Amino acid sequence: MATRHAVVRGPHAVAFAAVVLAACGGSGKPADTYAAGTSAQEACCEHLTGADRDACLGEVVRIDDPGVATSDVNRATYACVRDHFACDATTGHATQASAQAQLDCIQDLP
Repeated sequence: MATRHAVVRGPHAVAFAAVVLAACGGSGKPADTYAAGTSAQEACCEHLTGADRDACLGEVVRIDDPGVATSDVNRATYACVRDHFACDATTGHATQASAQAQLDCIQDLP
């Protein structure tokens, strides 16, 4: 089993910790779901201004290991973020329903 590490910050840390800890397999040349999931979160923060925007961007999980994009575990779990992320523009975070859908997706991974 691969070792997984993440720096998790912010109020939605539980959902993203689950993203990093979930497990599954994959094949072929996969998409960079980590970049897609992270970009969706960052774009949501852009609805905010000033210190709120900066704080929101600071809470987005970023991992400085290039292996994150190629790990089967991370590809699958960040696909759940990419596929189920819906922005609440008033908060800059995922909607509650979206966060639940991400978690449900992750829990359904093999």
